[in-house]
Amino acid sequence: MTSLARDVAVVGVGYSQLSRAGEPEPAVLLLDAVKGALADAGLTSADVDGIFEYKFGPESPGAQDVARVLGVPDLAAFADILPTNPSGLGGVLAGVMAVASGACETALVFRCLTRAAGHTGGVADGPREIAGRNQFLTPYGYLGGILVEMALKKRRWLAEYARPEADFGHIAVNARRWAALNPRAVLREPVTMDDYLSSRAIAEPLRLLDCDYPINGAVATVITTAERAADLRQPPVLVDAMSYGTGRGADWTFHTDYLYGGTFDCANRLWRRSSVTLDDVDVAQVYDGFTSVTLSWLEALGVCGRGEFGDWIGDGSRLGPGGDFPMNTAGGQLAEGRLHGVSFLNEAVLQIRGQCGPRQVPNAQVALVASGLYLQCGAVVLTSG
Repeated sequence: MTSLARDVAVVGVGYSQLSRAGEPEPAVLLLDAVKGALADAGLTSADVDGIFEYKFGPESPGAQDVARVLGVPDLAAFADILPTNPSGLGGVLAGVMAVASGACETALVFRCLTRAAGHTGGVADGPREIAGRNQFLTPYGYLGGILVEMALKKRRWLAEYARPEADFGHIAVNARRWAALNPRAVLREPVTMDDYLSSRAIAEPLRLLDCDYPINGAVATVITTAERAADLRQPPVLVDAMSYGTGRGADWTFHTDYLYGGTFDCANRLWRRSSVTLDDVDVAQVYDGFTSVTLSWLEALGVCGRGEFGDWIGDGSRLGPGGDFPMNTAGGQLAEGRLHGVSFLNEAVLQIRGQCGPRQVPNAQVALVASGLYLQCGAVVLTSG
C-alpha cells in the first residue's frame, strides 16, 4: 500500500527510433512510441481514458490530437503541461495522480522532442541594449538561455566547494559507460576524463560534455491501477511514492538556494512518503540535462552530504556497471539522448522487469527516478509488483 489513494502501476513503455540527423515528423515519432507502449502493456487505444504530456511548444502533438489519431473514445482526464514542471516527469506525475484519484483508469503519458525545435539550447544574437526589469537580470544570464544559467551554477559550485571540474566529468564518463550497452543510445563511444576536460567551452566553465545531447525521438508510458495491472502482459511496476518540489523563493536567478533549488524539499518529501529508504534502492535514474543538476540531486537525495559529492564519487566507478550505486543505466540524456523525464522512468521500469539485457542491474527491485532542476523538481520511487 502506497500513500496514494489507489495503488498505481506502470504497465507499458515505448520508444520511437532515436536519431541525431534529419527532421522527422513529430507525429510519426510519437505514434511509434505510443503504439509501442500500448502493445507492451497488452492494451489498445480503446482502453485509454487519460493522456498527459510535457511540452515546450509545437515540437510535440497535443493530448487531444493524439487521442483523435489513436481513436480514443473519450478522455476523462488530460493535460498538455508546459515547461514549468519537472522536465517530462511532470506528465508522469499527473498521470499517476489521475489514476490514483479515480479521475481516469488508464493514462497514456508521452514526451516528443526534435532536434530542429532547438528551444533554449541554440545560439542567437541578443539585443545590444536592454531596458526595464531585464537590465538587472541580464548579468545573471537571464536572457542568455539555460546554457548561461547552467554555466553560472557550475562556476558557483566550483567556487563554493573548492572542487575540481573532474567531479562533473565523472557524470559524463559514466553516461557513456552505460550507453555502450544500450543499442538505442545515440552516443555509444566511450569518453575519458581527459576527453571531458578538453571538450570545448560552451559558456565558461560549462563544457560541451556537461550538456545533454539533442535528438529526434519520442517516449511513452502507460499507467493504470495495480489491480488492473495484475492481469496485463508485463509484470507490474508499482509507484511506491512521488513528490514535487520548488524550494523557497523559487526563481531562476535569485533562488534562495542557488545550487539546489527545490531538490532537498522534493527528496525529503519523497522519503517521508516512501515505504523504502535510500539503502533499498537498487538502481537510480537521475536527471542529467546538465552535469551540475545531477550532482545537486545526488546530494539532496542523501547519497552523500551537501558538498560531499567529490569525496563520495572516488574514481567514478561506483555509478557504472558493477558499481554499488548504478545510475542512468541507459546513458541518460548525456548519451542516450535528450528525452526528458519520461525516458528515465521507462528505463527504471525496464530495470525492475529485468529486461535490460547487457546493462541489466542484477535483481533490481527498487528504482529511484529524480527529474527536473532547481525550482521545478519531481521524483518517484518504483518497486517490483
